[in-house]
Amino acid sequence: MTTPEPPTPSPAPRTDIYARIRRAAPVLVVLFCAGILLFVAIIHPFTKPPVAIEVRTPLVASEGDPTAAYVWLHNGGGSDVLLSASTPAAATVVLQQWQTSQPSDGTQTVGHPVTVDHLDVPGFDDLRMQPGGDQLLLSGLVEPLRVGQTIPITLVFERSGTQTVQAEAQTYDTIADRLLPPRLKVSNGN
Repeated sequence: MTTPEPPTPSPAPRTDIYARIRRAAPVLVVLFCAGILLFVAIIHPFTKPPVAIEVRTPLVASEGDPTAAYVWLHNGGGSDVLLSASTPAAATVVLQQWQTSQPSDGTQTVGHPVTVDHLDVPGFDDLRMQPGGDQLLLSGLVEPLRVGQTIPITLVFERSGTQTVQAEAQTYDTIADRLLPPRLKVSNGN
């Protein structure tokens, strides 16, 4: 006679460990990444990339007093700020930024230069000072400027220190030809 086997007790319901892991995974990944960033920031703090400013096409208008100087600041690195400029050829040099405003009567937008205490030089970008835009305004010239003459202009930056460039005196027409894109130049109908 065979004895019947005793019934096997049914196993207790188990919780699915894999389902729990899948539910908690996004939170765990976020915590892990935040921990790594915190660890890296403590070991090696994040720094701004170095500034790499190259001054291109320094020109000064030979017409009038006050007169404007223009430069193209090509920045191949981190952001910087142009704090001031000076030259022995003029009593003062001020930074001017072109600002536009919409008249209340709805007519066309009007622009004009406004004296500012600094000009931002964006990182990995250009600050183009050109006619109808940002400029350096030279007042109290020591002597009238002649076409072809060069004058030193010292630019003072917040991060990259000072740079002195030789700005060539030219007429406004020549400056516009050298600095403005063709679509912004005014033609004489020739």
